[in-house]
Amino acid sequence: MAADGVIFALGGVAHGAVLKALALKPKDFPFGHGREHGLDDGRWLVDSYHCSRYNTQTRRLTAGMFRRVMRRARTLAKIPPERG
Repeated sequence: MAADGVIFALGGVAHGAVLKALALKPKDFPFGHGREHGLDDGRWLVDSYHCSRYNTQTRRLTAGMFRRVMRRARTLAKIPPERG
């Protein structure tokens, strides 16, 4: 039976932990901000850089980048957009 939904990995450590928990090979699912990985059970694994002080202060991750990847994860999860 296929599962619906999205697993949102907030950083490379979380991404790796998800792969380990699901017994998936890291070489088949490389981490990258905004990357989307379709999983065999119907779920999606969506990656984002972690919102640490280092990533935000160096602008490796901006608020706009984070909002875009979250919007995409919501779309994949079939959650309607927020209003307002």
